[in-house]
Amino acid sequence: MQSLVRDLGLWFWRLAPANPILVRVVYGGGRRIQHFYIRVAYLSILAFIVMIGVVILQSGTSSLADLAKNATQVFNIVSQVQLGMVCVLAPLFTAAAITQEKDSQTFNILLSTPLTNAQIVFGSLLSRLYFVFMLLVAGIPLFCIMMVYGGVTGEEIVLSISLAASTALLTGSMAIAISVIKIGTGRTIFTFYLAIALYLIVVYALGTLSGLTPPESPAAPNTGDRMSWLAAFHPFLALYVVLGQTPAPLEGAVAHYGFPWRYFLAYPHYSYITLTCLVSLLLIVLSLFFVRRGAKEGEQTLGTRLFGWLRLSRRRGEQTRAPRHVYNNPISWRESVTGAAAGGGAMARYSVLTIGLAIAVTLLILYGSGSITAAELRDWLFTVCAIELGIALFIATTTAATSMTREKESNTLELILCTPLTSRQILRGKIMGLVVAAGPMLLVPYLSVLLVVIFTSMGKDGTVIPWESLLSMPILLITFVAAACMIGLQASIKSRKTLAAVFSSMGIVILAVIMSTSCVWAVRSGDNPALAAATWPMTPLTALWTVIDPARALVDRGVAVPADTLRQCRVIAFIAAVCSAAIYGLIGIGLLRSMVRNFDMIIRKQSA
Repeated sequence: MQSLVRDLGLWFWRLAPANPILVRVVYGGGRRIQHFYIRVAYLSILAFIVMIGVVILQSGTSSLADLAKNATQVFNIVSQVQLGMVCVLAPLFTAAAITQEKDSQTFNILLSTPLTNAQIVFGSLLSRLYFVFMLLVAGIPLFCIMMVYGGVTGEEIVLSISLAASTALLTGSMAIAISVIKIGTGRTIFTFYLAIALYLIVVYALGTLSGLTPPESPAAPNTGDRMSWLAAFHPFLALYVVLGQTPAPLEGAVAHYGFPWRYFLAYPHYSYITLTCLVSLLLIVLSLFFVRRGAKEGEQTLGTRLFGWLRLSRRRGEQTRAPRHVYNNPISWRESVTGAAAGGGAMARYSVLTIGLAIAVTLLILYGSGSITAAELRDWLFTVCAIELGIALFIATTTAATSMTREKESNTLELILCTPLTSRQILRGKIMGLVVAAGPMLLVPYLSVLLVVIFTSMGKDGTVIPWESLLSMPILLITFVAAACMIGLQASIKSRKTLAAVFSSMGIVILAVIMSTSCVWAVRSGDNPALAAATWPMTPLTALWTVIDPARALVDRGVAVPADTLRQCRVIAFIAAVCSAAIYGLIGIGLLRSMVRNFDMIIRKQSA
């Protein structure tokens, strides 16, 4: 018995604490300057919020009840910011766990070592999650400061950190499983990011629907918000329950739903932590069977003996395929037709197109049957189109950011530079090909609005979407996506590695959208809707909201706008949309000229 316990302890010691991969990555990554900057930025953001909160708490003469209330609000903000940063940083640390080994050609060497499959998987997972968990541990003293003022309990702190840790564990397990089951590439990482972002956004939007709120869920004292059925499946919805923003019903009130739904409703935060841990365990166990699968691809198996003739016939078909017609700019043709871009294949783009149209048709059916009102139809249409525009911007930016770095990493840039193509032709071809490749993504929101305009115009109430949206919407979509492509392409030229180009370009786009949206949001008021109509088309989300629902977008909720004023604002918004497209076009032209002028110098410097 003692020998069995000793062997189990030795096995666990080699699996996790003394895992060679864990020790190597933690020791080497802990001294990297990039990780140091990430830790400093993470703690600086949390410390800044806590510092501002403490200053507000100590300002004035407040009672103990006011101090506790204000401390609770500060804790709520810090908890949500922490969870949001974990949702961003956890995929960043874990996505390239095994992909990095394959890209650096060291994965086969790793397989030749005495390490078991479990040691490789757990070492890769824990070595990446170590940095995320250390960030969570480093933020505990900041949370404890709020306990001094009251209103915050130790259980709330533990649960908020546990939700963030379980979310990081799930994303890390997903990244390891994807990297092991499918050979990791840049496209795999981008698809992984996109899937996580879509899940968080879509499930959160569904969680706000009143139809998905259980009747037993009590309303919050101050806001009246109620918990959703999806709280046990989304980190932020579960965090709202912990913070008391959407209280959970008592277990006795939902006992009639039976197992496991009564636990999902009564304890959504514990249910989320349990579900994420179980799913992570299943993904890790599944990954164990695929670690050395790639090394056996050349060996004869039962499957290759039985179905090998299908692969042979497919190869013969490829050899007899008719040649493709290349139009004027070969770079543009290559980017748009051959699917060489790393931001998503044709199947992914057309799948999004099909799903988007299906959602638009479903909304029209619900509106025609009277299940939703015209205002709810506009709200749903804006939410869906905003998500689709975000996907289009994400794919356009990442695709452009990989367009030149992919050529550098695959050593095909030298072949392109040996052709008679000039730098202007190469860059113009890249931009044109990227915009054409993103065409199906841009068609999704436009066709959705077009279907709604056509369907509702045949009804007795008339169209619920302004008709000028059919003119201004394509102009805005193309210019926004083209500008994102310009930013991504510029980062791709200046960067040597794909991940560096993607992260820098996405950071610039996200920061630009947040800052510009904050600026134009400040001019929104019921006293001067014309000013909002003249400025809101300058940013993607506000422009889309103005196009779909100008009456709700240009003024605060509950403020009535006369019909004449609304018509005037629609005209101003249309003119502003054209001006916004012209401004973004001029910015794009300036970026293109700068890239053409510095292209040869940058490439020559990187080749030296």
